[in-house]
Amino acid sequence: MSTYLPALIWLLSAFACMFIAKRRHVKPTAIWAMVVTVLGPIAIPLVFFAKPEKYART
Repeated sequence: MSTYLPALIWLLSAFACMFIAKRRHVKPTAIWAMVVTVLGPIAIPLVFFAKPEKYART
């Protein structure tokens, strides 16, 4: 079980990063998904520096 722990942490951090990005209205792109996948837990603080998507008022 301990051999799967780093992969589990990496996977959970990717889901947490995408959840935070969605809550902050950061547009999910393929490049952003690759960055999250490569950086893993390091990507969580980076999502706070991403600019939120601006919505047009209708």
